[in-house]
Amino acid sequence: MIISITSLKGGVGKSTFATNIAVCLAHAGYKVAIIDTDMNASSVHWSGIRPENLPEIMVTGITDAAALRKNINKIHRDYDIVVIDGTPSISKLVSTILILGDVVLIPLKPSGFDIWAIEKFLEKYEQAKALRENIQAYFVLNEYQKNVIFDRSSLEAIGELEIPIIDTKIKTRVAYKEAIIGGMGVFEYRDKKAKKEMVNLTNEIIGILKEQS
Repeated sequence: MIISITSLKGGVGKSTFATNIAVCLAHAGYKVAIIDTDMNASSVHWSGIRPENLPEIMVTGITDAAALRKNINKIHRDYDIVVIDGTPSISKLVSTILILGDVVLIPLKPSGFDIWAIEKFLEKYEQAKALRENIQAYFVLNEYQKNVIFDRSSLEAIGELEIPIIDTKIKTRVAYKEAIIGGMGVFEYRDKKAKKEMVNLTNEIIGILKEQS
């Protein structure tokens, strides 16, 4: 199974989701690999500081679309689940990431800049659908606060788009930043609320993948 995490905007939480979902899957008994496609190599750096006593998650960097297409199946043969940590660009790499995923997650913050970026992403999404019609894509709201009127309005606006929204919303929590700099996921950290919402998100993704099999 391949989980693609992509967006045309930086800073929306792609690497945060990639590493945290991978951690939850590893603790659930899956053999997991992350492919980091961003030049910033955030997931690769995270793997370098990951404590040895925690479940192993292989992380490798591939920043070329042709190389990703060529190597994804080789990597997938050795791992139960591959998580692709996407890059914020409009290159062929984004189309490749969309096409390869059994499920595609699109992190989105309820901000004006993020919402404006959706239009360009949808253009790339439609192009990818011409090559693979049954792309299972979902928006994932990050740093969402339901008591903020703008966030609720953003949710309503996004809900009118073609791509559905994952039920689990990720709230603004310091734990996500603190866990990352320790090479961990929030599942391995002390914030129980962050752990619960990331477990819920991961379980929701697993449910989508199982429906396809």
